[in-house]
Amino acid sequence: MGSIIAIAAKELRVSLTTWTSYILFGAFILISAFFFQQLVAEFQMQAMQFQQYQYREYLSRLNATDFIVAPLMSNLTVFFVFLLPISTMRLFAEEKRSKTLELLMTVPVRPIEIVLGKYLAAVVLMLMMLGFTLIFPAILSFYGQSAEVSPIDWQTVTTAYLGLALMGAACVAIGLFASSVTESQIVAVIISFAALLMLYVIGMAARGEQGYWESILLYLSMTHHLESFVRGTIRSVDLAYYASLIFLSLFFTWRVVEAER
Repeated sequence: MGSIIAIAAKELRVSLTTWTSYILFGAFILISAFFFQQLVAEFQMQAMQFQQYQYREYLSRLNATDFIVAPLMSNLTVFFVFLLPISTMRLFAEEKRSKTLELLMTVPVRPIEIVLGKYLAAVVLMLMMLGFTLIFPAILSFYGQSAEVSPIDWQTVTTAYLGLALMGAACVAIGLFASSVTESQIVAVIISFAALLMLYVIGMAARGEQGYWESILLYLSMTHHLESFVRGTIRSVDLAYYASLIFLSLFFTWRVVEAER
């Protein structure tokens, strides 16, 4: 366990001293803030229209959790597909290119510890990115105290962030595997992005299917399993899906590193 933490700490120090991480943080926050602002503006416009026409029934159903936070969580998944492959591209590819992986193999550290250490560092970095967005529901909760509509359901928000964290952890594991099979960071990004994009859009193919194939395509869809979390529900099938993605990706990464040794 000590070796895993040491490797993770080293990777975090490297990541937080390079400009790439800060560009990712900045891009993630700015784009998230843009979508948040647009959703708030649309929410306010709908609330004003309902008040103007005395639609009390519709106004009572209008809440910031369903109309602002939930769409924002869904939009953040798009950034995971584009940004997380960039954050994981160098973890093994750079080590292979600079031949430092061979040096790391000479120390008394098992390949699985190397994989888990690098994975832990990448997950912490992803959680830091995700943690910055907590300011958005906090703003809604603070300024929505005196509003006529219910501002924030923190239980649903917490469940949604749990789902995003699991999805992000799965994306990181896939990116780590992509980085382990090549010496080129560009190739690692392309492989990771292609795999994540396929898992992201495969649910759309289920719209034209029925029965058995529809169930298979929906199960393979990464975003389909996030929907329950965004609605405030935790299902065992969704937990098993993300856990399986993480386990299989880390297992294949370990086998690749073991073969290198």
